[in-house]
Amino acid sequence: MSAATIASLVFFAFSLAAALTVEFLLASFAKSIGVDRLVFVMVPALLAMLYSLILYQNAERKIRRVGESVSRGILVMLMTWVSFSALMTWAWYKPGEFASSMGTTLLASGIAGGGPMLLDALGAGILTGVLILRKPRPRIG
Repeated sequence: MSAATIASLVFFAFSLAAALTVEFLLASFAKSIGVDRLVFVMVPALLAMLYSLILYQNAERKIRRVGESVSRGILVMLMTWVSFSALMTWAWYKPGEFASSMGTTLLASGIAGGGPMLLDALGAGILTGVLILRKPRPRIG
């Protein structure tokens, strides 16, 4: 299995767990705009999966330490945070207010979900780095 596939599965699981920790906020937001709450739980996980697939391409050759994987993990979560904030701004505000409201949405989502997303980035980055760097057992037979 490639490093990008491993990273995408790990980041999906960790991002889903992080989104579930703030699910009560996402559920009230989704209800106010008329969208199913599961959409706002799954979208960050799917975005993290997409970005980890992109950023962990050829990682088995490029990553030599777990710290390098953690820095990629933080970048994945930053890109996920900005993308999800843009989606929330697009859904919540009028089309002409997007640019002026994006900063407010970034700040609010960073305060509400910043802790779980940081733990998600660190945990997923460490686990992905360990899985990429470990030596597979020799096959018998």
